[in-house]
Amino acid sequence: MRHLILFLAFSIATLSAQEQKIITKEDNNTFKVVYLNEDGNISQQGFIKNNKLHGKWSSFNKTGIKIISGQYKKGKKVGKWIFRNEGKVKEVEYADNTIINVVDWDTPVIIATVND
Repeated sequence: MRHLILFLAFSIATLSAQEQKIITKEDNNTFKVVYLNEDGNISQQGFIKNNKLHGKWSSFNKTGIKIISGQYKKGKKVGKWIFRNEGKVKEVEYADNTIINVVDWDTPVIIATVND
């Protein structure tokens, strides 16, 4: 659990000096924030409302694959966050920025198949 908390803290807070930040105004109190990595690909994106993280937030690896997705409400993590790492998926449920449940999805699950 300690490693997960450290990973979560660094995943959103750590940005290299070469990354760029693009901010666009959505309405009077809401801004969309997009961080680009040194290759120009999106590394993180989300929203800030009333100077706090609010709404959907996503992080991507260097190849553009989404590795973290979740929601903020007034600067605090809420609801289910999904973390993908090396083929494994971790579902972390938050209430008011506090972890209340963690589910590891180590084995891939087939949700549906398409037959030609």
